[in-house]
Amino acid sequence: MGTSVIKALKYLLFFNISLTFIYTNEVSSASPLTPPAAKMSRKLVAVQGMVYCKSCKYSGIDTLLEASPLQGATVKLACNNTKRGVTMETKTDKNGYFFMLAPNKLTTYAFHTCRAWPTNPGPSPTTVTCTVPSQLNNGTTGAMLKPSKSINIAKHDYVLFSVGPFAFEPACTR
Repeated sequence: MGTSVIKALKYLLFFNISLTFIYTNEVSSASPLTPPAAKMSRKLVAVQGMVYCKSCKYSGIDTLLEASPLQGATVKLACNNTKRGVTMETKTDKNGYFFMLAPNKLTTYAFHTCRAWPTNPGPSPTTVTCTVPSQLNNGTTGAMLKPSKSINIAKHDYVLFSVGPFAFEPACTR
């Protein structure tokens, strides 16, 4: 009787191990440890920002306190992602806001090669005093684009990037 009990226990143990192996294989093949990689879709690039004229009181200080929007300022976008690169400019509106759609050859795949900065304060009456570019938010060296949201314009998908705000300072005596 002792040998038949041992044989029965060995059989049950073998049966239990076999079921565990089969169950583990089915579970592991049904749910892989790493999910399949999501395909990154390339979208077109749009850039927005603001340009201000700082007050003499805060000239040389990284703040926009008492600053006013600068109309007609020129902002440049430059990207070194292709053999010829992408360079374009736009002007700010009466609220100091600018918006530009980059050429179709520039996609989100290479946005990290782009920089934007203000180049000219424009022909506004306030620019008589606001002529010195400010380093605020890398305004003199070029700011990196920061993605803010996805938008759709004329049935094309864009990622809207924000830069700045930028500023020009008056040539003040302290």
